[in-house]
Amino acid sequence: MRAIVPSAGPGVSGPSLKLTAAALAVCLAIAVMHYLRCIHPPGGATALSAVVGGAGVQALGYQFVLTPVLLNVLIIFLVAVVFNYPFAWRRYPAGLKTVVAKGSVPAKAPISHEDLVYALSEVDSFIDVSEQDLLAIYELATRRAQAAAFAPEDLRLGHYYSNGKYGTEWSVRCIIDESGGDDPSAGMVIFKVLAGDGRYTTGVATREAFARWARHEVYREDQNWRRVDADSS
Repeated sequence: MRAIVPSAGPGVSGPSLKLTAAALAVCLAIAVMHYLRCIHPPGGATALSAVVGGAGVQALGYQFVLTPVLLNVLIIFLVAVVFNYPFAWRRYPAGLKTVVAKGSVPAKAPISHEDLVYALSEVDSFIDVSEQDLLAIYELATRRAQAAAFAPEDLRLGHYYSNGKYGTEWSVRCIIDESGGDDPSAGMVIFKVLAGDGRYTTGVATREAFARWARHEVYREDQNWRRVDADSS
């Protein structure tokens, strides 16, 4: 069966019709993929090749949809399923995935389904990631942030600490003096801000308050500050 290509009407040249058909093919392919939530750039290229593929593609007609397009899709899909199935944390399709990274996805995430849906609706962009993946990313990030907190007794005189924030809120402090005592959380520390927000200023805080502020211990290498635990992990 051959595809029927309409002849150019009065005032419409063959090249102009072909350019219009090519633009419409890519546009419609992207629109369908967007609403089906399966954005895949080669899909637009496949639609384009059906228009500009030349005599070989035209000779296939609508058979082009079955071979090579559908046949290639089935082969690639089966290879993806078989290859990823032994790895439970990255199975394909995503619905077969049962484990993420080093732990299971929590049955109840720290944020509710309604909150997540609201947040996604406020983002003026298409995000090609499932809700389950977003919850797993949030859980892993939260767990890591909580694990990174310091205990008051872990703070050391002369060591450098960062609050782990970004942009203008990022800061590095050095403990330059401390008060003794049997209860570390009740002691005081004097610190100097060496980089970031409040640079070249000094301050006083309880060890407990400083430990809540600190997220990472850091050190200076050339002109950069690096995390101490990043090298040991």
